[in-house]
Amino acid sequence: MHRRLVPFFAAALAVAIAALLGRPSSSASAPISEPGDSSLRLATSSITTITTDTITIPTYPYAARLHTATNTTYNIPYRWLNWGEYEGSHPQPVDQTYTRLTLENEWLRVSLLPELGGRVYEMIFKPTGNNELYRNAVIKPTHWGPSEQGWWLAAGGIEWGLPVEEHGYESAIPWMYAVITGTDGITVTLRDSLQPDRLRAAISVFLPNDRAVLIIRPRLENDRSVPLDFKWWDNAMLAPGPGNSIGKQGSNPNGTDLKFIFPESQVTVHSTGDPTLPQDGQAMAWPIYQNWDLSRLQNWDQWLGFFARPAASQDWVSVIDQAHQEGVVRVFPRSIARGSKGFAMGWRHPIGAGEWTDDDSYYAELHGGLAPTFWDSASIGAHQAIEWEETWYPVAGVNDLASATSEAALQVVQAGSLVNAQVFSTRPRIKPHLTLWQRSNCRQVADLEILAIDPTAAPSFSVPTSIPLNDLAILFHDQSTLFAGYQAQDCVPPWAAVTPLPSITTTNTFTVSWTGGDLYSGLATYDVQFKERHGGLWTDWLTSTPTASATFSGLPGHTYFFRARARDVAGNLGAFRNADEGDASTTVLLAPAPVLEFSYKQAPSFSAAHQPISCLIVLKNTGNLSGAILLTDTLPLSAALIGGTLASSQPPLPAVNGRQLTWSGVISGGASVHITYALTSTVDLLPGARLVNTVEIAGGVLPVTRVTTTTIAINVYLPLVWR
Repeated sequence: MHRRLVPFFAAALAVAIAALLGRPSSSASAPISEPGDSSLRLATSSITTITTDTITIPTYPYAARLHTATNTTYNIPYRWLNWGEYEGSHPQPVDQTYTRLTLENEWLRVSLLPELGGRVYEMIFKPTGNNELYRNAVIKPTHWGPSEQGWWLAAGGIEWGLPVEEHGYESAIPWMYAVITGTDGITVTLRDSLQPDRLRAAISVFLPNDRAVLIIRPRLENDRSVPLDFKWWDNAMLAPGPGNSIGKQGSNPNGTDLKFIFPESQVTVHSTGDPTLPQDGQAMAWPIYQNWDLSRLQNWDQWLGFFARPAASQDWVSVIDQAHQEGVVRVFPRSIARGSKGFAMGWRHPIGAGEWTDDDSYYAELHGGLAPTFWDSASIGAHQAIEWEETWYPVAGVNDLASATSEAALQVVQAGSLVNAQVFSTRPRIKPHLTLWQRSNCRQVADLEILAIDPTAAPSFSVPTSIPLNDLAILFHDQSTLFAGYQAQDCVPPWAAVTPLPSITTTNTFTVSWTGGDLYSGLATYDVQFKERHGGLWTDWLTSTPTASATFSGLPGHTYFFRARARDVAGNLGAFRNADEGDASTTVLLAPAPVLEFSYKQAPSFSAAHQPISCLIVLKNTGNLSGAILLTDTLPLSAALIGGTLASSQPPLPAVNGRQLTWSGVISGGASVHITYALTSTVDLLPGARLVNTVEIAGGVLPVTRVTTTTIAINVYLPLVWR
């Protein structure tokens, strides 16, 4: 180990100046660590594309043994399978081609099979290359499905179940489709029928240009003259991560560790093969039942299906392969789609995969319904429609979730004196914030501006705090929008700003307007301040006003600056910003004139003794008339101009007369002139000495004075340890 004394002027400057001027020094801490992945980037913008081709899938010859019946309540025909005929034919799979539509953007490649129930067949997350949906290697009928129909295809993907439970009648019939290309993405609308006097479905599947999400908009139409009670469930068959299987005990080649993330405290058992669990229709604690974590598939014995009880309590649900940190999120409006169901075949003693496939692959199901359970029904009036929107998206880089929205997902864990948070954003964002608040007193604990984030990564952040997790709110947001929140509450102040004004106003009175935003409760009132001229004092103009505009009266030739802050319904008060020039400004000119109010002088606030002091003067005419401008710059005492440093962006060079620099010339409206030079001290100045520079600018509608002050600092030498 070697020790050396080295100059450390920059680090010690603030402390030295504070001591000299009698002010306490301040230090800034970084309570949140930067993301560990330095490769964060914003994905380049892309346009969603669509292609049509065919896919060949080995298919059992069940179609020849189907017969047609009709459910007269809904006037919907369905195909039932004669199992005797089918099995008597000793069926074997043969290759069959199906039309495939493929939507693709920067992050997702999504395929649809209109001929197999209009299902979403694949959702490939391009950053990992994995298909998050299960894709059966064969098309093989099972004995499951509606009892009167007697069969169902576990083909994989996301299917549409209407009008009865257990996958409905239409998950294997051909659906019509139409493609709509918009400026924001591509929509494929799938329809089961256009026949009148029946219950119908139209499912719009939208892949936007700029997001790693699939937006599904079901629309259910009752074209009958009577109201109907019916069932609707969409069902996603999932095998997130690599391998196209979630495994079973003794056969889990990809090391899958699956977790059902249902933000519930109770579920209702639909059915199970495990006699040690509550049975059909009974309540069960979730996720821990009798010290048994049932959210993890590896803790299951036999099959289990369960509903959120009494209905979905949050607008999201997820399934994640924890071993590969990859999964799927469903976001939905629980006020409409109240049902949320999970299902898997079991782990230690699962249902045999031969029931639905030929390759021993397994999957999990995530259902979303209009009614809370299969035993409940939804209602629709005669000639009425029900429609809503769901957002489905893959997540990667996380092994659990604490909350999710259509915009982002959060994972939050407390580990000793650290709170660790992960953020998955469904779209690229520049400089969003991750903010922590203490819920009990609305005190901000930490705030981090994230340089950039996109769906390719889920960066991690660590916050040192002793505050227990149940007293923390964690928000992922920008200035006006909450993207996702954990235990979020209204601790966040609103923002407001005066809208830009024209640089010149030709009347004494003019309208000033402002706007604002709030993450939670909404805006209540605004405070608006103004100041007259650049060096004026901020003065209250309107206080606690609910309006968003007002008329202001000004004096000719004067420039006015405005700024605003807002108060939300919960009482949180935002801050005034932009202390120098506010949010907006304008100059009152009843006749054309040059305006020099935005001219300025720059010099360093601190400088070491005998170091050059660089100065900049900007003569800026924001008026609507050219002006003959005269600048007089009085140099500070104990300082002299350094020869050869004087320059001007527009002739002539300033004249030098002792301690005065002068410049005169014509500056057009909207133009500016830059003058630069450097000074040096002429005597030995003690630390703390101030060099004051005064500039007078004449020729505008009003004269302007600008003053700069440079304080002489001291070199401080601190030990620096070299290892």
